[in-house]
Amino acid sequence: MSGATTATYVAAAAIAASAAYSAYSSVQQGKQAELNADAQSEQGQIDADNAASAAKVQADRIRKLARNQAGEANAALAASGVEVGSGTALNINQEIYQNAEEDAVMTILNGEEQRKRGYTDAANMSIYGQQQKSAANSQAIGTVLSAGAQYGMWKASAKGKNGDVTQPGGN
Repeated sequence: MSGATTATYVAAAAIAASAAYSAYSSVQQGKQAELNADAQSEQGQIDADNAASAAKVQADRIRKLARNQAGEANAALAASGVEVGSGTALNINQEIYQNAEEDAVMTILNGEEQRKRGYTDAANMSIYGQQQKSAANSQAIGTVLSAGAQYGMWKASAKGKNGDVTQPGGN
């Protein structure tokens, strides 16, 4: 095997190895980006579910506070001699419960709205990860194609088709 042929093989191997490493590295970066985005997406869903759950707990607290407030109002009215089950006392209790229920329902609705936004954000994060993986795969393909083109240009240059190449021995 001549020195020129050996050099050709060495150059081709170097170009191929470089392209393979670059392509592999790009693919791995894409996979990692997708895994990171999926993990963030999953955490976003968990956070969204927690927000909705916390809203329900808060709504229960609001209702409990309303029962306590109505009880205190009844006790105060009874202590002042007002009949608790009718008239003003009944209206006061109805208003306490109505206001509390409105607050409780609004709290739950806000929690559900947070959940929806969280799930939308999570889905968008997952899509972002898929896009990053796709971009990395495209970059890997571009690297391989570029290496093939570089090899073709180098080979043409080595054959003297791209300018003068000094031959061994100075000829």
